[in-house]
Amino acid sequence: MTPDEARELFSAALDDELDEEKRAAFEAALASSAPLASEWDEFRELMREAHQLGEEEDETPDLLAGVQRRLRVRSRGRFYRDRFATESHGRSMLPIVLGLVMLLAVAVAWITMRFVRVEAPPTPPASSSTE
Repeated sequence: MTPDEARELFSAALDDELDEEKRAAFEAALASSAPLASEWDEFRELMREAHQLGEEEDETPDLLAGVQRRLRVRSRGRFYRDRFATESHGRSMLPIVLGLVMLLAVAVAWITMRFVRVEAPPTPPASSSTE
């Protein structure tokens, strides 16, 4: 078995999914190549540490919030900007006040149109033509 073939079997060997023939060839390849054995040890250590990370932390880190915060800082607020949370209360109320003013203007226009009586234009007098 070549070292490249042995590297492809690292995950299967770690999960103990190799049959006896492949397991013997894998172990022979490790015994014959010191760099390959070193890589195998590093791979096992890395996987052990990765499994421990998940077991040690009770809470999953919020990666999205951290990425958004970094993007907001680097872009100077152009991306992921929460205007209502970052601005003062006076300016954050502006959209709400403008919305209420527009609602009031629409209500006044509707009431005005409802109570204004539109009369039909006067009809011209009938003329008798003797021409």
